[in-house]
Amino acid sequence: MTGGWRLNRKRIVWIALIIAAFAAISAARGAPITPKIIGIILLCFACELVDSSLGMGYGTALTPILLAMGYSPLQLVPSVLFSELMSGFAASYFHHDSGNVDFSRRTRDLKVASLLAAGSVLGVGVGVSLAVRVPADMLKIIIGVIITGAGAAIWVLHARTFAYRTWKMVALAATASFNKALSGGGYGPLMTSGQVLSGIEGKASVGITSFAEAFTCLIGVILFLAKGKRFDYDLLVPMVTGALLSVPLSTEFVRHIDELKLKRLIAVVTVLLGLFTLYKVLA
Repeated sequence: MTGGWRLNRKRIVWIALIIAAFAAISAARGAPITPKIIGIILLCFACELVDSSLGMGYGTALTPILLAMGYSPLQLVPSVLFSELMSGFAASYFHHDSGNVDFSRRTRDLKVASLLAAGSVLGVGVGVSLAVRVPADMLKIIIGVIITGAGAAIWVLHARTFAYRTWKMVALAATASFNKALSGGGYGPLMTSGQVLSGIEGKASVGITSFAEAFTCLIGVILFLAKGKRFDYDLLVPMVTGALLSVPLSTEFVRHIDELKLKRLIAVVTVLLGLFTLYKVLA
């Protein structure tokens, strides 16, 4: 571990504003704050804490849990996308503020993030157009194998330093966003692990993934609204609240942890998410 925790005034004000906004919106809508609502906030807080800390896990872990609680995909998917959109941009800011990533002008981190964001947005469209050509279960199996293999490779090679190449980022963005468009998952694990294997530091890769995925979710939300769909605000409001509350804490965790330990942790979580993806298809 390095340095001390900095839950400074900026982060305290952020948390206070999110809580105040949730209370004000709930009061304006006349929506009671029930134990179920508190449970959704805590669940999203925990999932986003992992996602903003490791660059993966929010949608993969949260979606099946909320489906099991009785929510339909039509209720759930747009709220997941919007909450990831909000928390992704917030995490990008706080990762930069904590020094985990440098999004200043003309830095490599900003270049990589912009390249991945652009590639991800384009990849979503390509993935949607090709989705009908390959059976969904076969795609999920392929994605699960790729994610598991990437995590295993990080574990074996975590102490090595790799050379950065632009073509690696282009290939990574295309593959990760293609996976997202085809299956709704597999973006964060592949994007974060792929960056590490392409020469990006673990801490920077987490912040860059948050930035790139936020743009991908933005396109998803725009397409959703363009089709005349609406949000379920009873679900959306607590989801966004829980996700945004976790961001200042998760970005500090990344700043605080040793780089090699973070790579090992990314490797373990990536493998687990890959195996979980395979389990959902094969079980």
